Amino acid sequence: MKKEVSILNALAVMARLEQGKSVEGSFFKDKESGVLTFRPYNRLSREPGYVPPTVTLYETANGALRQTAKRNKIVVSVKRSLGKLRGATELLSQARELTDYLKTLKN
Repeated sequence: MKKEVSILNALAVMARLEQGKSVEGSFFKDKESGVLTFRPYNRLSREPGYVPPTVTLYETANGALRQTAKRNKIVVSVKRSLGKLRGATELLSQARELTDYLKTLKN
């Protein structure tokens, strides 16, 4: 028994299948024509150059606390010219300040 399946956005679907990747989508029967149809999900994260949006909650002199949809990120950096000991101390103090601020936030 053979069935005809219509694939929406077929070029993008075939490109992903040729790369050996999976394709997520919805599979349904069209009410008007009665043809089986596959509609792939349009994932923004697959687009080249996509960067998920971040919100900066708190900033320090050399670091920041940033929030994405799923994570809280602590980003700290120091100049190499400070040396190992002063750099490590500065990293720890900045990270401690950002973690203390994170503890004050409510869910």
